[in-house]
Amino acid sequence: MLKRLKEKSNIEKTRATMNKRISFIFGIIVFIFAIIVLRLGYLQIAQGSHYKQLIKNSENITVNESVPRGRILDRNGKVIVDNASKMSITYTRGKKTSQSEILDTATKLSKLIKMDTDSITDRDKQDFWVQKHPQKSKDMMQHEESLLNDGSITQEQYDETLRNKITKKQLDSLSDDDLQVLAIYREMMAGSTLDPQTIKNEDVSEEEYAAVSQKLSDLPGVNTAMDWDRKYPYGDTLRGILGDVSTSKEGIPKELTDKYLSKGYSRNDRVGKSYLEYQYEDVLRGKKKEMKYTTDKSGEIIDSKVVNPGSRGDDLVLSIDVDLQKKTEEYLEEQIKKLRSEGAKDMDNALMVVQNPNNGDVLAMVGKQIDKDGSLTDFDIGTFTAQYTVGSSVKGGTLLAGYQNDAINVGEEMIDEPLEFSDGLKKHSYFNQDGKVRIDDKEALMHSSNVYMFKTALKIAGSPYTPNMNLPSDISIAGQKLRKGLNQVGLGVKTGIDLPNETSGQIEPLNNNPGNYLDLAIGQYDTYTPLQLSQYVSTIANNGYRIQPHIGLQIHDATNKDSLGPVKHKVKGNVLNRVNNTQDQIDQVQEGFDMAFNEEEGTGYESFNDTTVPSAGKTGTAEVFQDGKPKVNSTYIGYAPIKDPQLAFSIVYTNQPVPEPWLNGGDVGRDVIDYYFKNKK
Repeated sequence: MLKRLKEKSNIEKTRATMNKRISFIFGIIVFIFAIIVLRLGYLQIAQGSHYKQLIKNSENITVNESVPRGRILDRNGKVIVDNASKMSITYTRGKKTSQSEILDTATKLSKLIKMDTDSITDRDKQDFWVQKHPQKSKDMMQHEESLLNDGSITQEQYDETLRNKITKKQLDSLSDDDLQVLAIYREMMAGSTLDPQTIKNEDVSEEEYAAVSQKLSDLPGVNTAMDWDRKYPYGDTLRGILGDVSTSKEGIPKELTDKYLSKGYSRNDRVGKSYLEYQYEDVLRGKKKEMKYTTDKSGEIIDSKVVNPGSRGDDLVLSIDVDLQKKTEEYLEEQIKKLRSEGAKDMDNALMVVQNPNNGDVLAMVGKQIDKDGSLTDFDIGTFTAQYTVGSSVKGGTLLAGYQNDAINVGEEMIDEPLEFSDGLKKHSYFNQDGKVRIDDKEALMHSSNVYMFKTALKIAGSPYTPNMNLPSDISIAGQKLRKGLNQVGLGVKTGIDLPNETSGQIEPLNNNPGNYLDLAIGQYDTYTPLQLSQYVSTIANNGYRIQPHIGLQIHDATNKDSLGPVKHKVKGNVLNRVNNTQDQIDQVQEGFDMAFNEEEGTGYESFNDTTVPSAGKTGTAEVFQDGKPKVNSTYIGYAPIKDPQLAFSIVYTNQPVPEPWLNGGDVGRDVIDYYFKNKK
């Protein structure tokens, strides 16, 4: 009995052990299954979008194929910047393409095209020699290879040592044919995977283009396409302001890399790198082609499809009138020759800005740099990037500042007389150097009275003039008040034009230098740009509104035709501020400007009294030094017609001879007014 019970117990024990084993195995299976389910859920739910994006990125590729930029036209629809097509040969590297395969393709291609080899460096030759002689390279580096394998040196150190071991004789052994292959191979290696890289797009002959096109099936990754270059139907006109585009080899310039990469550009994209091309890059750049590539398991491309064909950039219409621009250049060049013939042999700059005073449209921007022999270099960008002492042209702004600070009243009379101060400083006006003449504010502008402005500045400082008085010791507050008035009309502050690199001028400190404070009142201390002068006179002309100038006018949708597409955006001149003056005060300055141009005693009478439509404005002469010798800058600002002005201008000549004789350069302003209202309006 006991024996049977014992045997039964063993059977049960065996069954129990088996059950435990089965349960354990089942538990493991359940656990593994749970892990798999959780993992699948994590991948599908938490990481699903991530992996979808990876798949999308690997299949849908934005191709870095050269897309023409948008055109740039003048306000009348005349094309100033266009695109000229040219033949191009490109290479697209596959995901699994080896260097030896690329070299093989380069060798085949070298039989069909001729490359420029001048830019090949010794480093290029070293890398290419290693590629051509792998076994020799390995034999030269047996010791270094063992050091690399045990971690004693890095791969970078290994490569540098190998390059240093290659002798000049070995490099010189590369034949002309080798260098042709190298020139092609170097360009092919510069591109990213699945990203077309230009091999040659300069001087591609029709024979080369045809030969490569016929052999494409034997040249994996190579393609023939059409590239483009910027062309300029008006030659050098506005060339500096239009700016430049980087070449396909240059890609993104180093100094702009961070800016453009942050916007999703590729390093070898062609981009605007200066002035208008840079300022309106987002408008002018085209939309690159997008391709969908299908690859096999090895990563080789087996099919491709265009997802988005891409398009050229949008068109930019400028406020510039290119006919007026060219005419202004012509008039200014004639004036330069005339002034040089009259003695201005050291004059080195002549600049002019023409604009609509009511909306900020810049109609012409002309600048010329003048060499000693009289040869001219375009300096249009100097109209907003260079600053000069401009002299008495600023006196309208000085009067407005005087009115603003209740230092003078409309129509107030003062005695123009030589001023003497206790420290021996003496000041006077050019039109009246030793007498006493009673004049009002309008006459002060007509005669260009320095004394009236000095006395106004002293009143702003709370120290009206008395003979032999002490100048105020601290004029920091007075300087702020005067400059604030000048800033309100656009002097000493950036105009806000839609171009990079604008300068605000040179604004020096004013605190314990009262003599400089007096000079500020007549334009002899701070420096301003010709564009600031144009904005200033426009503010006077339009009854006190400082308007932001702009050279862009409209942005149009790109079309496949020569005609402009629909308007996408209009560039408007924003009102930046209105001067803190009454209309009577502005009227008084306008009447003074009228007298300066149209009264026989006015400083601008000689050039402007007989313009096609009545004009008004102001002249200026600033004392400067060139190479330690005294010279003068001559300036002219004006607008026309006097009632309802439609045109405003500024002119600056630098380093003319000290009068006398007086060299009049205002005729170019008269000529522009006459041309505009006879031929354009």
